[in-house]
Amino acid sequence: MKRLLFKLTVLLSLAFISSVYSAEDEYVKLMGKVTVAKESDNWLKASVPFAPIVHPKLARFQKNRPATIEEALNVEYLDNVKVKLFLCFSNEYKKKLLRNNSLKDAQFYQYYSSEIEYETIKIDRNTKTAHFLFPAAMAERDGFSKGGYVKLVGYAVEISQNGIPFEMKDSIFFDGYREDAILRKFKDQAAANADKNKGILLPAHLIDSSYLEPSSFVKRQAGTAY
Repeated sequence: MKRLLFKLTVLLSLAFISSVYSAEDEYVKLMGKVTVAKESDNWLKASVPFAPIVHPKLARFQKNRPATIEEALNVEYLDNVKVKLFLCFSNEYKKKLLRNNSLKDAQFYQYYSSEIEYETIKIDRNTKTAHFLFPAAMAERDGFSKGGYVKLVGYAVEISQNGIPFEMKDSIFFDGYREDAILRKFKDQAAANADKNKGILLPAHLIDSSYLEPSSFVKRQAGTAY
């Protein structure tokens, strides 16, 4: 009987934790749509506006003070956060060239991804922006950027802490679709295919440090931050 009660307690605890971490926009939320526009003759800029809302451990710290150095932390900052962006463009040049071949639109989709890892971010509910750069020459070559206009098929944003993603509303956009199953499938396709174009979409601060924000500290690469 005691063993059964223990198992039930554990299951209820896990269910509670799961429900807390699955609450949309509770800890981090997107502050608008991802935008992609021509930044310069060399680059397109993709911007992800987001805001940390509250630290996941705040409620626990309000009830119990940390007992060890390892447990102690400043809950006004969120550490070890990754912002990962997936972008999808259609190769309009190839589509036009092969327009008589009855190929599906999805066969012309090209997926790209990149991520920015933050050592720490100030939790002040102000909008932060993660910027990424895409080579303008490649966008023009493939026909989805002309005259300053960029044709975006879709995007997906994932923000996580220590590998655990935060649930957020409107984190996936795909060609006007709203059905959850279609949006999830789009994100799965992006995650499965983006590695084919690894290293093309870049964190903007690697090109120009002016994209950094004073309220965060960004890891430049493994073992390096600034």
